[in-house]
Amino acid sequence: MTPAPVQRLCEFVDASPTAYHAVDNMAAALEVRGAQRLAEGSAWELEPGKAYFVVRSGSALVAFRPGLVPAAGEGFAIAGAHTDSPALKARIEKTVAARGMERAAVEVYGGPILSTWLDRPLALAGRVVVKEADGKLRTRLLNIIRPVGIVPNLAIHLNRDLNKGFEYNAQTHLPVLLSSELPDAGTVLSMGGGQVASKGALLALVTSELGVDAEAIFGADLYFVESQKTAIVGKNLVNGYRLDDLLGCHAILEAFSASKPEKHGQVACFFDNEEIGSRTVQGADSSFLRDLLGRICALGGATTEDFYRALASSFSVSVDVAQAWNPAYPEKYDESYAPLLNGGPAVKVNANYRYATDAESEARFRLLCEAAAVPCQKFMSRADIAPGSTIGPMFSALLGIRTVDVGSPLLSMHSIRETAGLRDHEAMSSALARHFASSPKA
Repeated sequence: MTPAPVQRLCEFVDASPTAYHAVDNMAAALEVRGAQRLAEGSAWELEPGKAYFVVRSGSALVAFRPGLVPAAGEGFAIAGAHTDSPALKARIEKTVAARGMERAAVEVYGGPILSTWLDRPLALAGRVVVKEADGKLRTRLLNIIRPVGIVPNLAIHLNRDLNKGFEYNAQTHLPVLLSSELPDAGTVLSMGGGQVASKGALLALVTSELGVDAEAIFGADLYFVESQKTAIVGKNLVNGYRLDDLLGCHAILEAFSASKPEKHGQVACFFDNEEIGSRTVQGADSSFLRDLLGRICALGGATTEDFYRALASSFSVSVDVAQAWNPAYPEKYDESYAPLLNGGPAVKVNANYRYATDAESEARFRLLCEAAAVPCQKFMSRADIAPGSTIGPMFSALLGIRTVDVGSPLLSMHSIRETAGLRDHEAMSSALARHFASSPKA
């Protein structure tokens, strides 16, 4: 039987094909547990120990509980993850048609393993801005679960070297095939296979799903996404779409929701656009978190001096996935620092601070794992391979808060299907629950 936390994870992943859906689902879960939604443009009145959350741009969310005592002396226990994943973003207004075959033009978002997106039935999800009958604009979420298209590979007979490596061109190779209709009788087919841009199947699909005319659509952020559900593989593995970084989001959400009010403040952050650098209004490299912490302090009667004292008394955990050891490619790892699936959360360390971890923040997270009775691993890339980065170095630099970067080990990172260990997710949730319950002061 699948453990309850893992079952909740699978349901969350399946319901969150885009950052917009992830935030919508987290907002709903927080409201069910009594958290109050706040708008950035409204006046706030905060009660110590009560849960609140703020959504920015529909794809980022920060939930928080003000501490039971003023923040200056106790600080904040913070944990953050990101809501976005690599994907193929649809260019909704344009369909590329050739000889009766209609394809939707796309852009590559982030750094996906492109080959994994080919020959898979793809669904469509995201948000659409619609002009209503009263002339007002309304944002609507769209999630077409059924397969709507596919990116077909070239037959290997026409490219015998395909398995030796092939570079896919986003403009020509990656448009998503939506339909194929024979031309009307008498139509002369071009032998050149020339392509023309036209409005067609994709826009018709979206308008049909939303029940609106094409003229009512004033903007859209839509993505072709995995159509298959998350699966439990073997005895203790989970395989699915967007585990990077829905694993982190769900672990933080579970830990925050289960936490009780403490003397210190508790903050759960879910930022967008990590995969493209985070430098957006809803990204970690923005004013979002600093503004919010400043507002919490001010509404608690804190002075500017108190705000800086609160930051100095805080501790944050940046939660993203870590590159798990892959037995097919042992030469790509330093095996002394290659985390194993189901071996527990991994602390991520890099000499050039691609991760925010230093010796002191690593030690503090190890203590949290020890207190939660869960194992702890360490990830460091080979000395001759530069690792990726996370939101950790960004918001720690913006806030001046000591931060540790950690993650559950993950195979096939940035593939359309990724694989993680069931026990790692439970262990991470437990460690984060201990983090929210523990004083952040050094």
